[in-house]
Amino acid sequence: MVTVACDLCGSEEHTLLFVKEGFRHVRCRRCGLVFVNPRLADHTQSQMRSGTGAMGDEFLTPPQEKRLMHEVAVLEPFRRLNRVLEVGAGRGWFIAAALKAGWDAWALEINSQALERLAAVNPGRVIKEPAEDFQCDPGCVDVVRMWDVIEHLASPSRAVANIHRVLRPGGLLTLATTNFASLSRWVNGPEWVYLNGADHIVLFEPETIRRLLIQVGFTAISIRTRSFNLRRKLYHPERELPVRSKLLLPFRKIVDETIRLTLYGHQMIVTAVKKNNEN
Repeated sequence: MVTVACDLCGSEEHTLLFVKEGFRHVRCRRCGLVFVNPRLADHTQSQMRSGTGAMGDEFLTPPQEKRLMHEVAVLEPFRRLNRVLEVGAGRGWFIAAALKAGWDAWALEINSQALERLAAVNPGRVIKEPAEDFQCDPGCVDVVRMWDVIEHLASPSRAVANIHRVLRPGGLLTLATTNFASLSRWVNGPEWVYLNGADHIVLFEPETIRRLLIQVGFTAISIRTRSFNLRRKLYHPERELPVRSKLLLPFRKIVDETIRLTLYGHQMIVTAVKKNNEN
């Protein structure tokens, strides 16, 4: 295990929130970022060997494919260089959809299982480097997608700064991550399914993800949230836990639909634009 400072502001002062399976989850006293401290010393190497990089559906359903194609279509106004990069491309579903729409699609990935899959989906367009360290020419990409990845990174601030560098002026970053400020986390407590100290080591809230993006230099930041769930889980060994509050079960779908109007959904979906020097 290794002790770390806050990745967002550099402070070493933090408050213990809870311990789950030996992993201390703390909140920075200066900026409010929640992170695991100490964490596994070989965290990045562990993500290369195993982690969750290759998790997901083996096959997509027609509605899932339709949602992905819609997501790609929304990116059309940003197509100038015709290049999109997905950080943490996993099984390559988004890459496949972008290729189908005519994009020059690139994948950034370190997980060994995911790399095997991506080599078949998009040969010759896979970068095998950590998000914090990858090298591309500045301003060479229209869009960067980072879906359920930032919470796994040893240094989200370095990764997002790197993404900002490779985006062209006016380019778009779109990302999704678990929302630590969600109603789901509040109801489920430390046993919430998305709290896994071996994998999810930095946990953002709307306020802290906005602060990171502004700090790096992004503008036009938009944050929305979605979904409510009652899953609780332990990981070492893996074991599903019973629902803590059965009183909410009959109302889960109602809450799920209503929570989209708030910032308390369990998943944050964020977009941000690199300032256009022409403006």
